[in-house]
Amino acid sequence: MSYQMIKDAALDLFATHGYEGTSLAMLADQVGIKKQSIYAHFKGKDDIFLQVLKETFDRELELDQAYLTEHFHQPLARYLWHALEDFIYRFHHEYRLKFWLRTTFFPPSHLYEEVVRYQLDYIDQVDTYYLRRFIHAYDQQEITQDPKIATLAFSSLLDSISVELVYGGEARTNRKLHAAWQVFWLGITNQTQQP
Repeated sequence: MSYQMIKDAALDLFATHGYEGTSLAMLADQVGIKKQSIYAHFKGKDDIFLQVLKETFDRELELDQAYLTEHFHQPLARYLWHALEDFIYRFHHEYRLKFWLRTTFFPPSHLYEEVVRYQLDYIDQVDTYYLRRFIHAYDQQEITQDPKIATLAFSSLLDSISVELVYGGEARTNRKLHAAWQVFWLGITNQTQQP
């Protein structure tokens, strides 16, 4: 019980305060245990952080893959727009995505290589998921752009939205999303599309 409670509390604290702003004492206080009790389950702060990071990596991939599978045959514009809306909603309402973005933008310096390895693996896998849908869209004549280029452009759109979520706030994110979407959609279809 304490093992999972510690990880849940760590996710909350790392998402809110980052790695450097989270101490084992804070974590113990949030769980309601003594700091020494954490060592019965984890080697230390790095161990907790890396376990939460791996679980988050796995969970984010599961969510992306489930969405792509469940909504694969929706019209492409609706499919992509809802994916973006869901991404923004989850950032504001779930600690896991907030933790994921904060960690990949501000990795602890001594864990930099491990965090970046997870991040690049995540991006590569998600791009593979989206590439399948863009290939289908191209075959169905929903887009005119090469599916590989469309995938990279959508990945870039997600990257820019991630930056705005972390740095810019909700209103700024929405303004940028609507503007970037128009250019993105025109670029892959040669037509304008209101979301």
